[in-house]
Amino acid sequence: MSESSATEVVILGGGIVGCTTAYYLAREGISATIIERDTVAGHSSGFALGSLNPLGGVGIPDPIGQLSLESFRLHAELAKALPDETGVDTEYGLETGITVAYSEAEAAAMQERLPWQQAQEGFRVEWKSGEDILMLEPRLAPGVVGGVVTQHVGMLDPYRHTLALLQASERAGAVMRHGTVLGLGFDGDRLQSVRLSSGDIPCERVVVAMGAWTIHASDWLGIELPVRPLRGQILWLQVDGPPISHLSWGASYAVTKPDDLVWVGTTEEDAGYDEAPTAQGRQTIMESVLRALPYLADGRVVQHTACLRPVTADGLPILGQVPGRPDVVVATGGGRKGIHLSAVMGRIAADLVANRQTQYDISALKPGRAISDSAARASESDPFRF
Repeated sequence: MSESSATEVVILGGGIVGCTTAYYLAREGISATIIERDTVAGHSSGFALGSLNPLGGVGIPDPIGQLSLESFRLHAELAKALPDETGVDTEYGLETGITVAYSEAEAAAMQERLPWQQAQEGFRVEWKSGEDILMLEPRLAPGVVGGVVTQHVGMLDPYRHTLALLQASERAGAVMRHGTVLGLGFDGDRLQSVRLSSGDIPCERVVVAMGAWTIHASDWLGIELPVRPLRGQILWLQVDGPPISHLSWGASYAVTKPDDLVWVGTTEEDAGYDEAPTAQGRQTIMESVLRALPYLADGRVVQHTACLRPVTADGLPILGQVPGRPDVVVATGGGRKGIHLSAVMGRIAADLVANRQTQYDISALKPGRAISDSAARASESDPFRF
């Protein structure tokens, strides 16, 4: 991209993917304008757990296993760079991850993926018997069949991380502007502007990083962007006892964060765009948590949050240039892996804006691909969702 166009990139969305894209563009010498309706990390990016586990989830190992590993590496780089650049502590750290099986079916699913996980450089991944798992975490309820112990998985505070990305980008010339996007203006296939309620912004490139609201861009681009919101709720518990490592089972997890609170979750709810925490969500979480960790019955709920994850029918992100609209890049749909995948998604989006190409293989993620829900159905029993 020429120097004269360096201020003519607009990013739609001030969440973690949009701010990561702005950060990597800034490192290319390109200043972006971020359009955000509310506030930085005001939705799912600011209320998620912040787990970074590259070895499991939908599409891992194929087709996005290598992208997941690269995102983990990029997060480690960002964890060093961002505090130095901004003074913001993103609370990044590495810890032992324990994924527990309470059924033979879950155990079989874990063991099927184990050879690939153990082959990845830089990780130690071991299958443990139920007895061994209970020795590692004796507060677990009886009935553990076995589990996978991973050293190490990552954790960060997604709000602090996104804020640091924004601040670093702003120091390099990026601007966040508040507004509601009404559409995009084209002259043929050539992008001309972003249309806001307050007026048009002339631009040459756009990145659509609108999270759960991405579907609204479908009409602007003449292409289906089938992203839907999936509500997830989290409880923060104050309870006595030693910290809990990153512990997960089924769709649930429990982990002690740097605030010394035990974060437990989560739900998977088709609730439209309703972001409000609910009494039913609280009950659902506690029922699952107490089946695995009965001692948490003594915990006091300090905070109850909810967010809307952007998910696709096949569980994979949508990432790439829009067919016939090379000036428009879409980067969204990370689902429950959105915080983890944000680093590589932002890196790739910046590559496509700056150079119209990327070194990474994103052929399975392109906008406009035929999306089946078979992968998503299979993921419902995936013990590595995080």
